Amino acid sequence: MAIDGAAARGRAARIGLLKGLGLGVSLTLALGGAHANPLTEAPGLRAPETGAPARDEAAEAAEARAANPSATAIIRALAPFADGNPGAPSRPLRVAPDDGGPALSVDAGRAVDLTVFFAYDSARLTPEARIQLEPLGQALGSRQLSRHGFLIAGHTDAAGTPAYNRRLSLARARAVKAHLVEVYGIDPDRLRVHGWGPSRPRDPSAPLARINRRVEVSLIAPRTGALSFIGPVAAAACAPHHADPRHRVVLDLDDFDAAPTALPCAD
Repeated sequence: MAIDGAAARGRAARIGLLKGLGLGVSLTLALGGAHANPLTEAPGLRAPETGAPARDEAAEAAEARAANPSATAIIRALAPFADGNPGAPSRPLRVAPDDGGPALSVDAGRAVDLTVFFAYDSARLTPEARIQLEPLGQALGSRQLSRHGFLIAGHTDAAGTPAYNRRLSLARARAVKAHLVEVYGIDPDRLRVHGWGPSRPRDPSAPLARINRRVEVSLIAPRTGALSFIGPVAAAACAPHHADPRHRVVLDLDDFDAAPTALPCAD
């Protein structure tokens, strides 16, 4: 009996050890899944463990290597008339920003998508995000863009509930605005924020794709509906381009009492 009791206790100990190991493996897998890639994990409610799609490590690696446009490229993308050439005409998009105030129009043809890494399931900027936002801060502070306002909008993929993703995308847009104001001294009145959530995917055919997770910056069109021209301001607005020679030299010519050459800004 003593031997049988010892054997039973040994079996129980082995079973308990196996259960403990199994629990440890389960916890390891669960923690590993939650923190496998905090920069690129889908926001919102996580997919259930049963039948969850496999991680696309190649896509994650490609996203980690993604580089945002340079400050010069961002200026060219956002300026109403980059280098004096009008941008591609586009239909204005009416937006009711989430920071209050009246609705505004943004020029969808003057927009740029940026990859910004946030901490998993939050609006906290990572150290990588601060580097990723440097070209944008430099561009918004440039002479070419300093006279214009911009909408900062957050986008997510379709993983999770729409309401949750919209709140998260708005919080991330606000975090980007706060960073630009604090670090680069951008006037906060020039920046409006909005959270689109999953409603405007970059790739509608793949709503869960990582390409849909982004921060979009768009030019706010003036209320007049006409985009102003970016260029140097003339020292004298009404300076004549072609001087009338009769104002300087007495000519032996009969001009039949013709009127002087009109200035460029004359009515």
